[in-house]
Amino acid sequence: MRRRTFLLGLLIPAPAEAHSSRLGDIMIGHSWALPSQQTDGQMFFPLLNTGKTADALVAARSEICGLIELRQNNRYDDAPLASIALDPGKPIPMRPTARHLHLVGLSQPLAAGGRFAVTLDFLNAGEIEIEVIVEDGPGE
Repeated sequence: MRRRTFLLGLLIPAPAEAHSSRLGDIMIGHSWALPSQQTDGQMFFPLLNTGKTADALVAARSEICGLIELRQNNRYDDAPLASIALDPGKPIPMRPTARHLHLVGLSQPLAAGGRFAVTLDFLNAGEIEIEVIVEDGPGE
């Protein structure tokens, strides 16, 4: 049931601010970031590879910060990841305290309701610019 809900969330936008993108076989769900008054922040979006060949998110960049790290946030190791694997048909969720993108060296606070652009780089699919909405939770 969780997978069906995830897939429907990618395909059918929720009311209000929900938005999604697609780059070839890669579906990118609603992208959002937590408000932050610090120099670091976190952003999230679900991913789904609808193709038959594996891919990976290998990098991200934005003018709003100096560096974006891919993070897993497990209790054993919080080192940045080299990539996030996207196996065909396997949804990849992101959420606070788990897998996310860590924004390092923010040039300004992230205030609720704000928006900023991030470019995502995929190993095979290429790159896409997405819009990230600053909010307390997805779709809020």
